[in-house]
Amino acid sequence: MRIPTTWTPETWRRAAAPTIPAVIEAAGHLVSEETDHHADYVGQDRWVLDYLPGRTLTRAQALAGMRIAIAPDRPEVERWAGSLGLTAAEAVGFAALSVVA
Repeated sequence: MRIPTTWTPETWRRAAAPTIPAVIEAAGHLVSEETDHHADYVGQDRWVLDYLPGRTLTRAQALAGMRIAIAPDRPEVERWAGSLGLTAAEAVGFAALSVVA
């Protein structure tokens, strides 16, 4: 572990923020132990995220969508949502409305 010699506000924010749980790719699916949401590989380098049906995404976009479902309170959500063409509120709302029972 490397301890910073200078602590900036950004350093403190990162130190205080919990680690984002892992997203695992297994057999054409992106999954995580922290959410029931998943993304499925549909071919030709495209993925479908379960809470955004009808949209095909790149792997990076599907990963961003999974991260939103896992950690909707993180400061990075705005950036992740932007990669999906959504606002943070839209992305978090879609993920919350689509929770699998």
